[in-house]
Amino acid sequence: MGLAPESSPRRFDVLQKRLDELSLQKRAVAKRAVVYQDLVSRSPLEQITAIKAQPINERLQYALSAPTGQELRAALLEQIAGLPPASAGIANKPFTTKIGIIADLFLYKSFEGLADFQPIYPDNYTQFPDLDILLMVSTWRGIDGVSWKGVTTKTSEKREKLFEEILPYYRALNVPIVFYSKEDPPNYNHFLPFAQQADHIFTSAEEMIPKYQRDCPGAKSIDVLPFGINPKHHSPIGSQQGDIQRIVPFAGSWFNHKYEDRSRWGNEILDAVVASDRYDLVIFDRNSGLEDERYKFPNRFAHITTPAIDHQSLLDIQRLADVSINFNSVSSSSSMFANRAIELQAQGTFVLSNYNVGLNSRYPHVHISNGFTDTLAALNNLSDKHIRAIQADGIRTVFSNDLALMRIAKIIETVGSTARIADPRVVILKHDDDEYLSTELKRQTYGNIVDVVGTESISDVHQLQTQADVIVHVGTDYEYAPTHVEDLVNAFRYTDARTVEKIPSGIGHSIRHTYAEPTNVSTMGAEFIADAPANINPRNGYRIDEIGITARDSSLELTDEPERSKKQAILSVVVPIYNNGPHLLHKCIASLRRSSIFEQLEIVLVDDGSTDIATTQAIDQLERELNWVQVYRFEPGGSGSASRPRNKGLELASCDYVTYLDPDNEALNDAYVKLLHTVIEADVDFAVGDMTRWRGSNAAVRYTKFLQDRLGIEGHVGRGGAQALVDMQFMPISIQALVARTDWLRATGISQPVGAVGQDSYFFQQMLYYADTFAILKLAAHTYYAQVENSVVNTVNARFFDKYLPLEQARSEWLSEVGLLAKYRETRMETFFTGWYLRKLADVPADQRSGAIETIAKLGQMYEEHDWQSQEAQEFWAVTVSEVTEQQTSGDN
Repeated sequence: MGLAPESSPRRFDVLQKRLDELSLQKRAVAKRAVVYQDLVSRSPLEQITAIKAQPINERLQYALSAPTGQELRAALLEQIAGLPPASAGIANKPFTTKIGIIADLFLYKSFEGLADFQPIYPDNYTQFPDLDILLMVSTWRGIDGVSWKGVTTKTSEKREKLFEEILPYYRALNVPIVFYSKEDPPNYNHFLPFAQQADHIFTSAEEMIPKYQRDCPGAKSIDVLPFGINPKHHSPIGSQQGDIQRIVPFAGSWFNHKYEDRSRWGNEILDAVVASDRYDLVIFDRNSGLEDERYKFPNRFAHITTPAIDHQSLLDIQRLADVSINFNSVSSSSSMFANRAIELQAQGTFVLSNYNVGLNSRYPHVHISNGFTDTLAALNNLSDKHIRAIQADGIRTVFSNDLALMRIAKIIETVGSTARIADPRVVILKHDDDEYLSTELKRQTYGNIVDVVGTESISDVHQLQTQADVIVHVGTDYEYAPTHVEDLVNAFRYTDARTVEKIPSGIGHSIRHTYAEPTNVSTMGAEFIADAPANINPRNGYRIDEIGITARDSSLELTDEPERSKKQAILSVVVPIYNNGPHLLHKCIASLRRSSIFEQLEIVLVDDGSTDIATTQAIDQLERELNWVQVYRFEPGGSGSASRPRNKGLELASCDYVTYLDPDNEALNDAYVKLLHTVIEADVDFAVGDMTRWRGSNAAVRYTKFLQDRLGIEGHVGRGGAQALVDMQFMPISIQALVARTDWLRATGISQPVGAVGQDSYFFQQMLYYADTFAILKLAAHTYYAQVENSVVNTVNARFFDKYLPLEQARSEWLSEVGLLAKYRETRMETFFTGWYLRKLADVPADQRSGAIETIAKLGQMYEEHDWQSQEAQEFWAVTVSEVTEQQTSGDN
């Protein structure tokens, strides 16, 4: 299928890649026509699912009139000319510590101005004998791009000079030498010799600490130091002006010879942006001057790829963009990801990124791509107001937690000096009062509110200077989100303004993140009353955005679409919740919004007793804005697992069909409507699909192939029952990858053991046992993020295994009751025991190991006598358990 002449400069090769699939379209249309012909005899629900489950395989063509990269580049450069300058932040007080620094330009920019930094080059070090710290950062070329080029080569003269002259010079002066690697893990060996020269070592990748402890025994300290943002360079000032900016910039490198996963997911993201109906992509190729095929972007992006751009212009363009792209070269680290990921958030953009463990855990509002279809759906379905809310979440998160000033303080304190950073002290001034306002103020997330007073006791806010740095003004005309005070305080961290204020909803979009004379401070704003740092020339006022403040006489609506008649809900989605509100909003619910039947999903939110303000706020927000929602709140405290809320959710579900989705996972491929259609069309008890799993990298978990092979399913319908469970060897399958008939599932009488983890796999085993028939659909229905921080199954200690006691107690009793205990021992028990419990035992802290061993022994004994076959299991029972028993006996004596 030809798209343009071979000689055309606008020959869009991505069309060739994506639209070759259109050769199948005629057949898809014909197949759909058959579905439509049969609609008359079907119920309304069957009609909906039949249509939605049979979409034409659409791929958008790029118009030949689409702008080129050069045209987009010129437009951006023209627009940034009017941007106001960034600010160091009136609330940020730089350190006076004198730090010599060897680094690259990007790292230097993130630290610049936050202490007395002096760039060190091979020929200037003797000019700075009075340093407090010498900071060596992993670099290939140096701040100026040339002075330290080649230093990583073992035989280079620059390395010799650094190791034999510069470092000894500062050691003789008793200047502590600090090494910081921002190139771990992939370049650990390149920079290890530099670390071995240092007194103190920091790494951006927490998992590398054991290696440094092994290889650098002389270091006084070894710790993790994540990247940070510097408001002087990474700022939202001037961002989010008017409507959503259509141009999406990506500035960075492409690698054809390494980082295969980065390229794989990068292709998917870039293709999705180009294919979207709202955005235009422009690429700034960092390595454009190399003329090296190893760093060349794919040919299909040639028309939108432009040369590298100077750093300041890039920073301004990133402020201007509403959607930007980040690529991580490292995916499996909990702390090391591209620094651009947090810099873009600080600049007020919605970030598209490939996967990284830490990025997914700490910044759930960053969209992690699950492929072309997923990313395209996110771009095309997100409303402007949702994008603005996501941008506000990003700004709030990084300015509360990721200031580079915080990272510098850690370095200074590590070498033994004092570097205290205190959050600005806040007094809230109430201009009027009622019980509702008092409740809102008690729920504020900002942690340094020192007092709440009324205006009747204060004649001049400056009389509060001895106890406060910031005065926040509130009244009874508005509702204030729990993040209201936090947002106002953060604005003082990135502006020069003496006053900052939120914007009333609906008064215009061109005044976000701009300096302006204050107009609504008494109800929407705050004043900075502390002394300004010497490097700041204060301005009068700054306007932030409209997020988190609503007039009490208006309702919160997070939609850009006109109100429509409410459609009948056709599928209940049970969502168990406990202290994971940000993931609930930005993972689970965001993925459901991409469904073609989102407006007909009954979302059953069951809070297991969350104590986290962000979570209760998220639930309240969803309760107000969703078409079909049921909310049930257990008393605060939690039951220890998702069982209780899932059981309650099944009880509450009002639709004829039901599924489950955890807050930190995502639905994929519009699969729920296709599973729903399959259940109805095949007239089965449930239909199950596949899933994908993120654990360092992405893996397809093909449940359906396993079921088809093990059970000999011809077509897509299989039979349940005891033999099916035995034949598939009790394989665990995610209940988030299926849709079931609600009345049938309730009628089975099964439930998930309260307080247990791993309970969903047991639940599926019971579902298969009690099912008459079920269907398979070869499509990933959801993605599972296996390494989310603070997740119950990712926090491994002695108590981790306690949560499996109710699971194995319930499962062993049920298997005995239905006569399958012996078959389970024969086919599944030992595999699970060694592959899960014994592998997890290796992660238990040493001081808790004996307690964990005792619990694992109890878990194994629940299945009566068993002839353990594997060497790993035999060693556990013969050696490990005996050692614990001997220790206990010795302790008793």
